[in-house]
Amino acid sequence: MATLKLTLDKRRKYGDGSHPLIFRLTSNKKSTSIHLGIKLFKNEWDSKRLKIKSVHPNSKQLNIELRKVQSNHELRLIKIVKEEKVLNLINLKEKLLNKDENKPIKFTSFVEQQINSLNEQSRFGNAESYRTASNRLIGFTGKSLTLNQISYKLIKKFVNHLSVEGISKNSIAVYLRALRAILNLAIKEDVYDSQNYPFKKYQIKTVKTISRAIDIQDINDINSLDKLNENQRHSRDIFLLIFSLIGISFMDLAFLKKENIINNRVIYTRLKTGKLYSVKLTPLAKKLIKKYNDVNSEYVLPQFHLEGKRQSKTRLQAKIALKSVNRYLKQIGKKAELPIPLTTYVARYSWAQTAKKEGYSKDLIAEALGHSYGNHVTGIYLDAYGNEVIDQAHENILSQLTIEQYEK
Repeated sequence: MATLKLTLDKRRKYGDGSHPLIFRLTSNKKSTSIHLGIKLFKNEWDSKRLKIKSVHPNSKQLNIELRKVQSNHELRLIKIVKEEKVLNLINLKEKLLNKDENKPIKFTSFVEQQINSLNEQSRFGNAESYRTASNRLIGFTGKSLTLNQISYKLIKKFVNHLSVEGISKNSIAVYLRALRAILNLAIKEDVYDSQNYPFKKYQIKTVKTISRAIDIQDINDINSLDKLNENQRHSRDIFLLIFSLIGISFMDLAFLKKENIINNRVIYTRLKTGKLYSVKLTPLAKKLIKKYNDVNSEYVLPQFHLEGKRQSKTRLQAKIALKSVNRYLKQIGKKAELPIPLTTYVARYSWAQTAKKEGYSKDLIAEALGHSYGNHVTGIYLDAYGNEVIDQAHENILSQLTIEQYEK
């Protein structure tokens, strides 16, 4: 079933505050936009009657044109669906707009559709990695690619180019994994010839990096540091909170709301993967959360000022906050004479390393960090071992912190 709806796309906003008027084409629970070249302010659009209000100077003429276009599109849509019952969304849009049916699908068009879909699912991390990788590839080729032009030969040249530019092997691997995911989706949607698929032959390679973990004694040394300024103390609190929540990512921590705290547990869905986590609140985590509590904010950590901002703005704000926190953590790391730069991600690695030293299995550590899928029915990682087992391991690890030093 395919549908076509006239709507004001409030997710996108122009510099003057107006929004694009679009047709939302939906098929098989997926949707894409058909732009009409019309910009409207919110007060100029009647969302119930689906027409432009009379406050717009050209409302009468535009509404007549819109009715004609919508009628033509709907009639054509009925015909297309009747003739070809199985049709992917991109081809459906191409046919609807009377575009050449034999015209190859542009790589950028397909990627943009996937990015829009990910953003609608709030999977912003994946969307960003798709955009970064596709921009890199387009920047290398210097031209508009079609999907079927992406081959083993092209990927090999792309990798050589990045290597000459001085991009590390692991960073190249990040780009390639994103491109591989995009092509896998294109194959599933039958818009990419699997015979061209480069990753049947091309193996994505990485190199082992220097450990980004510190031990418990290092963390205790950080706790006992004196003469830290306010920004450094705040950043240290964030590091400790990440460690005490089993390596929660900074972005997930920044977006935590009070409603995520249920029955003495933090229950949240990770932004990057969409997977569900459940972590018991430790005494240290409770102290830190209480320290920053603001009764007027819905956020657990209101100091990042995400209140009342649009979703796109909150993510940018959180990224800026992350850079700031990491800058001050590196200063703390130097004061503590740590062997590696201190960042929020070190807390996650350090939890895993401490658990390993304590003799916990790799499987248990993977479950705690969310590296495996656990129960496929509920999607909750910790079900495989049971929350009690993970909770006990976490309490044993946290018991090695000299919280008394921190409280001073």
